[in-house]
Amino acid sequence: MTVHPVEQSGPQAVLHRQTLLDRIFNWIPVLLLAYPMLISPFVLVSSGGLDTAANISASKSNALNQLFWIGLFGLLVVSAGRRLLNAFTVLRSPLIWLLFLYLLLAVTSVMWSHAPGIAFRRVVLQIIVVLSLVISVSFTDDARTLLRRLRLLMNTVVLLNAVAVVVLPPTPIGHAGIYTQKNNLGAVMALALMFNLYGFLMSRGLLRRFGMLIISALAFGLLVLSQSKTSLGLAVLMPAIAYVAVGMAFLFRINATVLLIFGAVTGAVLLSYLSLLTRFGFSDLSLFLFNDETYTGRTFIWAFVLDVISRAPLLGQGYASFWATGSDSIAFREAPGFVILLIQAHNGYLDVMLELGIAGISLLFLIVLAALFSAARVVALDTRIAFLCYSLMLFVICHNMLESSWFRSFSLNWLIFLLAALLPHAVMRTWNKQ
Repeated sequence: MTVHPVEQSGPQAVLHRQTLLDRIFNWIPVLLLAYPMLISPFVLVSSGGLDTAANISASKSNALNQLFWIGLFGLLVVSAGRRLLNAFTVLRSPLIWLLFLYLLLAVTSVMWSHAPGIAFRRVVLQIIVVLSLVISVSFTDDARTLLRRLRLLMNTVVLLNAVAVVVLPPTPIGHAGIYTQKNNLGAVMALALMFNLYGFLMSRGLLRRFGMLIISALAFGLLVLSQSKTSLGLAVLMPAIAYVAVGMAFLFRINATVLLIFGAVTGAVLLSYLSLLTRFGFSDLSLFLFNDETYTGRTFIWAFVLDVISRAPLLGQGYASFWATGSDSIAFREAPGFVILLIQAHNGYLDVMLELGIAGISLLFLIVLAALFSAARVVALDTRIAFLCYSLMLFVICHNMLESSWFRSFSLNWLIFLLAALLPHAVMRTWNKQ
């Protein structure tokens, strides 16, 4: 007599499906960050701007890119399941409302965009990116487990780039690893360093901490080889500032964000005074850091961008409607010299003003403040996660002074900022369940 296996049915089968969907859901943030770090470098052609044709090609849609994000969002919705019933809880956060207001402004800006088709396509992608992170991070089952998975991703990226640096020749201005530009490698290694600093603080046992030190040393070495001075400086300075701010906030029961704002204002006043006293100005700093007075040509870009901003200061040119929008764009027709080759202003704040004017930059500043104040709530619950959140957010805030990533497609720095801004929600949810 043949015995047939009994298929699972009833409550056990439902529980098994829920467990599988829960596991998939909890890995979604890792997949989101893996895309710019591991997947896109191998499957997407760079549009960084080697010639004017590259700028035009960047205006075209990418089927693989669309397939990934739409598919991942669908997987997110299916795996989220019952969590979506509690979606209203995230609306208690001012940060979420501000993010939605920015996206609403971006959608509305399609009406005055010079390239409405491109703008609409890009804003839909941005909505998918933001919603994916808001849902997957806010409702993750455990914030610390999520960070362990993200550390695993970061360490994998470090090891892969270490192999690439050995095998591949450097670019004329520094090693790029698996990426097309050395600044990409520098930013990724800086972020990996911060995740490993958090891992070192969390790890127990000499062996684990030794492993963290090895990975950190490797990441720092790759950061140096990339010759990305901005990322190198911020990777050292921002965690130090975050550590001091969180430590003082915890010891003296002071809001960490208030401390940071006070420190930033005080520092700005002192630097202005010293600049007047010593006559060490903006161009001198550029000469010291980059060996030229133009921040490697950025002042020429900023002059052109400021002129365009003055034409539509309140609402801008429309979301994602300026750079890489084809041969009819202002950037293509009017940009001087090498600026015609670019697809960003190399300053995230100028790019926001360029696209959405004073309205957009005002919302961005409110988003940054809301994110920083949100992280302050975590200091009393978990100082190590608070340290990581502040380190990541400060890095992105300062990095955008020389590069652009705010609300910019699936830029890694933008995803990292959203992750750090949303982690406090996950920590509070985990804490409330315990």
